[in-house]
Order: sequence, then structure tokens, then C-alpha cells
Amino acid sequence: MPISPGAFAVNCITDEIIGGKPGIGQVLPRLINFIGDAITMAHHAPFDVGFLSYDISRLRLSVPNNPVLDTCVIPKRVFPGLYSYSLENVAIALGIKSKEFHRALADAQVCMKIFQECVDEMGGPDLVTLQDMLKVNGPPMTLESGAVFVEEQFLPIKKAIKEGDDLEIVYQDSRGAVSVRKITPLAMGVYRGTAMIEAFCHLRHGKRNFRLDRIIEIK
Repeated sequence: MPISPGAFAVNCITDEIIGGKPGIGQVLPRLINFIGDAITMAHHAPFDVGFLSYDISRLRLSVPNNPVLDTCVIPKRVFPGLYSYSLENVAIALGIKSKEFHRALADAQVCMKIFQECVDEMGGPDLVTLQDMLKVNGPPMTLESGAVFVEEQFLPIKKAIKEGDDLEIVYQDSRGAVSVRKITPLAMGVYRGTAMIEAFCHLRHGKRNFRLDRIIEIK
């Protein structure tokens, strides 16, 4: 299925780049085997975990109940007051260099470096324990718990994520203002008990998070 313009605007990945590559059904079992019983981490974990958990459930795979630390949440507690806590902005603020962003390996390396900077700021690896990090992180997600089971009215969002389609939604923000947004849904997850989607917003020309319970209509 072709990559939508909205998805391309976020990650610059083309149909040619992914042509002939293995599908999620082939890759995901290998990823789970690679993770084993290790503690994992992700930047803005609810969306990555929600996306993976959906396919884990769909493919009926078994997965250990590993905690997933969030390198978006932890720096907010360790380095408060940053302008933004996106992966790129946190990296820049902490002096972490990367040749590129929005690429899996490069972003994973930056994610690890952000975590290491947080550990160092908290006292260093000889003093900081896993329990210390869990206190800063808050209750962690797991690959088992991240799946989002939404009402039938939101199934078009899951379909759009899978197929890379654009959607038009009527959305009410936290102030009660209602607007029509054209979005390219990227992932779905649960954050602190609230089901949300991450999407490229064509109105704002960037990635935004939308609460499912504030979506009034999907056109």
C-alpha cells in the first residue's frame, strides 16, 4: 500500500525505501525474541508500545511482561523547563549529536544517550538503581498492557494507521474549541489511562497528539 503524503512529511520514507522489505508478521517475532526479558525504553512510549501491542495481539504472539521506560517522561522530571521534550529537542538541549532523526537506528541511539544523561544527572550508574528510574518514570507500560481496544466508531483510525491513509476529524480541544482537522494517524496508545493517537496534523504542519474522547466525528 502506498505511503501517504502526511506520513512522508513526518519521516521522509518513500515506497521505494520499503519496497521488498519483510512485513510486521515476519519482523515482530524476531524483535520479541531479541528483547527477551530485557527492560526496554522508547521516547513517548505509549504510542510505540500501543502500536506494537496492537500487532502482538492481532498476530496472537506471546510476550514477556517487560517494563518499558519512557525517555520523554524521565527528562521532564530530571531536566525540567526544557522548551520541548521531543526526541530531537531533548537531544539538542543535552548536547547529544545525531546525523539524522526519524530513522530507527539513529533514534534508538539518541534515546539511549538521553537515558544515560538522565542517569548521570541523578548520580551516575553506580548509584542509580532500576527502582530509582521507575520512581521517576512512573508506572511503566508493558508490551502486554499497551494495546488499545477502542469502540467501533474509532476503527477507521486503526485502519488509517495500518494503511497510511489521511482522515478528517472534528476535534474539541481542552478549552472547548472545535475545529476540523485533516490528520495522518501514525500510532495509537494509552497514556495515564487515556486513549490517544499520534498523528501528523495538516493544519499545524506537524505531529500532534489527540485524545480519542475529544474526537466528535470522523468524516
